[in-house]
Amino acid sequence: VAIGQKGSTVAQIVKTLELLKFADQLTAKQLTNINYNLGRMYEDIEEADKAIPYYEKSLIGEPNYEVVHRALGFIYLAKSTSAVAKINETKAKNDVEGNKKAFEAYKILILKALPHLEKYQACDPDEETLNIITNLYKSFKDTKSIETLNARLKEMSGKCVTLLDDE
Repeated sequence: VAIGQKGSTVAQIVKTLELLKFADQLTAKQLTNINYNLGRMYEDIEEADKAIPYYEKSLIGEPNYEVVHRALGFIYLAKSTSAVAKINETKAKNDVEGNKKAFEAYKILILKALPHLEKYQACDPDEETLNIITNLYKSFKDTKSIETLNARLKEMSGKCVTLLDDE
């Protein structure tokens, strides 16, 4: 993100946060949109951790909002890379206890990512995301979830929101 662009996005964030002071005067759909846009803006300036709560609030307003599921799934997946590095580091050192802790940290993040990735896959199927989901389940030997994945995706696919209507 270019410095000027980042400054512009930060200014937009400040203005958008001001809108939330009037939350009691806004419709649920307006709040959903505002929270989604705040999440996206925080991602634009590479502050994914700050995006998460706004994306989660957006899902409260519209639980089937595909782009929010995509964003959260890939944020949690990206956060897992540090846990993977720790797993590899502790494995190389034969640090069994450290490896166990690192794997648990990894699993927590992946279990946060998977429902979002699955919803995104159900709404906008692609081979790459499907492979990611399958490999994540394989990473902690969850064959049952792999076996039932297609049924879950089919069930979720009928409830997808790709765009929110403006009010």
